[in-house]
Amino acid sequence: MGVCESDTANTMSDHRVTLYGSLEARIRDWLSGSPEGHERGAVILFRRFRQQVEGLEASTRFVAVDAIMMDDDWILESSPVRLRINMRKLPPVYLRCELEDLQLGFAHSHPSGALFFSTIDDQNEKNILRGYAGCNGLDTQLISLVLSDQRWIARVRSAGNPDQSEEVRHIAVLTDRIDLHLNDGSKPDDPVLARQEAAFGKPFNRKLASLRAVIVGLGGTGSPLATMLARMGVGELILVDGDNLDESNLNRVRGYRRPDAGSPKALLLADYIRSLGLIGSVVAIPEFLDQSPTAIDAICTSDMLFGCTDDVAGRDLMNQAAYYYSIPFIDMGLTGAVRDDNEGAPYLYDHRGRVSIIMPESGACLRCQGVVTEAKLAYERAIRERPELRELDPETLRREYYLTGGNESAPGIGAFTNAVADLALASFMELLRPFRRLSNDFRGDNIWSDFIHLSYYSNMPLLDPTCFCCGENGLLCQPEGGYRLGMPRLGVTVS
Repeated sequence: MGVCESDTANTMSDHRVTLYGSLEARIRDWLSGSPEGHERGAVILFRRFRQQVEGLEASTRFVAVDAIMMDDDWILESSPVRLRINMRKLPPVYLRCELEDLQLGFAHSHPSGALFFSTIDDQNEKNILRGYAGCNGLDTQLISLVLSDQRWIARVRSAGNPDQSEEVRHIAVLTDRIDLHLNDGSKPDDPVLARQEAAFGKPFNRKLASLRAVIVGLGGTGSPLATMLARMGVGELILVDGDNLDESNLNRVRGYRRPDAGSPKALLLADYIRSLGLIGSVVAIPEFLDQSPTAIDAICTSDMLFGCTDDVAGRDLMNQAAYYYSIPFIDMGLTGAVRDDNEGAPYLYDHRGRVSIIMPESGACLRCQGVVTEAKLAYERAIRERPELRELDPETLRREYYLTGGNESAPGIGAFTNAVADLALASFMELLRPFRRLSNDFRGDNIWSDFIHLSYYSNMPLLDPTCFCCGENGLLCQPEGGYRLGMPRLGVTVS
């Protein structure tokens, strides 16, 4: 709205904006679709996640959940460089924000190709915020976006200080990939990352630096993954694991030493990563995910979630979080079996690694991929309550305990766990800067590595439209009903 660059003094902050793909496409098509080439506008409604992660700078994440296109009587005047909206249309939107605990956003286009906020934008944002705060209070924030030449920029104003605007770190558009729209700020080149930039181009390293990632599980897959994410230049890492290091882990983990045995993995690995002297920040949450409201709060503020646990219940929580909070999620695991040969000597009969890539609107969730099932959850609960069941064969478990599972294991071998972590890292890079050339029968969201036969393949998921996670009426950006992930045992949500 306007053609003159703003002279408002902006201060950098760590706000981040997430738009899931179908909603962003609908907004973008509307804003860029004026037959006369005029500016257009849209109201966007956001969920706000501003939980503080101890040890990291305060960073609010805004996730878009709905949009209202400003057509007909919304518009009082428009031109290629100006848009004047009917402020009397906004009070019902303010009421919805109050009732649904949402924050107000306003997006408009600059058809002229000028990707900046103007002085006219400044005044219009203040006018909107004045009415918004008058109805909803001083804790409200207005998220403003400009679209020009298919690129986004954004900033935030707070009702407590309406004259000051704060830029966002990035706008993440989530389709079958992660399209990060960065602000204009730049950071000094790091020679450590020069070859990475040579392979993937600019601004790949800046995109990594803008991300906050959570890694749940810090053993054979999680510890190499976390150390390499730090070496790649991911800006903020949150390490979650309630286990202590066991000496039996040392054959396959990274960042730990024998004297560390008995100490919390999360604290040990965070200290190790800090000792590397790299550009990012790292914090530890030495707690189990299913018992930790702190860890759930950290996940909802993140841009990327990595699951490296060996329990189905933890995977199920992360699977649901990916949809509630609209977060890309990469989960990994291994399966296998050891048998005896004709002479009674053990041999590795089967050993495979899996990487699942779950995007909020693309691919299939872990339930539809068959990774999480009610039968597996029931078996796991039973084993926790009665560890002696672990020794029984599958037939006895089915016949006497109505449980499916047992008698298979994936031995923790460093060559295989590290290979799965590397495959997950490559899949993460593919999301940010696509480079793979896959055959039509290979699914990029479900990758299996067969270490025995040296082959890769994909499983076909169920693609169930009734799935409560990823189905048509699933969890994507749904309200949690007052409890974290809708589960009372995880405590009341913090807004």
